[in-house]
Amino acid sequence: MNEKAIVARLAQLAEIGKHAGGIDRALATPQERRARELFAKWARDGGYALTQDAAGNLFARRAGARTDAAPILVGSHLDTVPTGGAYDGAYGVAGAMCALELLDRRGITLQHPAEAVAWAGEEGSRFPLGCLGSSAFTGLWRLEDVLALSASDGVMLRDALNSAAGGLLPDVPARDAQRTAAYLELHVEQGPVLERGGVPLGVVTAIAGQRRYSITIEGESGHAGTVPMQLRNDPLGAAAEVVLAIESSARDAGETVATIGRFTVEPGGTNVIPARVIFSLDVRSPLDDRVSMVEEAAHRALETAQRQRRVQGSMECLEARPPAPMDERMRAAVHRAITGMNERAIDIPSGAGHDAMCLARIAPAAMIFVPSIGGRSHVGAERTADADLERGVEALAAAIIEVDAALGEN
Repeated sequence: MNEKAIVARLAQLAEIGKHAGGIDRALATPQERRARELFAKWARDGGYALTQDAAGNLFARRAGARTDAAPILVGSHLDTVPTGGAYDGAYGVAGAMCALELLDRRGITLQHPAEAVAWAGEEGSRFPLGCLGSSAFTGLWRLEDVLALSASDGVMLRDALNSAAGGLLPDVPARDAQRTAAYLELHVEQGPVLERGGVPLGVVTAIAGQRRYSITIEGESGHAGTVPMQLRNDPLGAAAEVVLAIESSARDAGETVATIGRFTVEPGGTNVIPARVIFSLDVRSPLDDRVSMVEEAAHRALETAQRQRRVQGSMECLEARPPAPMDERMRAAVHRAITGMNERAIDIPSGAGHDAMCLARIAPAAMIFVPSIGGRSHVGAERTADADLERGVEALAAAIIEVDAALGEN
């Protein structure tokens, strides 16, 4: 493959799961499996040893000079949100394969094996766990618990991965070993910082910690025309006050974002005072104490709303991931690689979650960002310029070489 391979491969992947609103490739669906099959074809065409594990992660191995050395893993994910774009995740997978091929074309011999990886279910858009495959690989979640997860349609992951439609690929050997020397991930920024700064590359300093909650407020339903305002126990008014308090606390905390992504009002009649409101809360920051500040503000606002509006409320934490700082030696190696290309890069935190946050728990990890046009992501209009895509692959290949040297005999 030539230097334009990354653009062509992303175009291939963009056709899988394409619909009017974007791309939908949820884990263990026929569409997501077709993407894994395409990855497998690239691996076989490149002469790389292909393996998969029980969680659905795929690995394409380029041999190193030291057969006893643990591999450098390089990858991202192929699944998408329901209205996903062509670059989130897919760029890191296709880019990893292109980087290995670039090393081949240049006759580079690494001491460590290098493996392009397609992690399973990073988005959590079908089964209720983000970074599902990398969580299982790194032992953050037990494999038995991961396989027991149920999708919204009631299908267990174990059954989905055993199905003909979305299951594991046939005739691919199992990969049991979890030894990892280091991890690199190439990704589109998904935000506007690089583009606005006119900087072609970013080296991630840390991946923001994230907590997800479900907040429920219950009041008393009634007729919209007959219950006086002063006699109402309206949970929607209470919810509005809580949401605004959360927004204010996130702004005051700094380096913190809080998002209400789902909001359900029951019973949902236009002429009925609501009985119950349920909404989601997603809080992220590279500093864990800032996330705690927003959580505490939400609890205080909920308590105030209960007292003043005579409603009942509860707040449940569904998922909590601490911030994941990237390894300083790895970051230095990536900077050396980019400097050696005569390119410019800045340090940048990641507000989005990535598989790298799981891999950082078991091995030194680093991430490289390329600009996102308009900072848009998780939408069909997600775009990155071809030149930036190609530059990112060059940076990744150079970073693999630098990391291999920095690891030495490890």
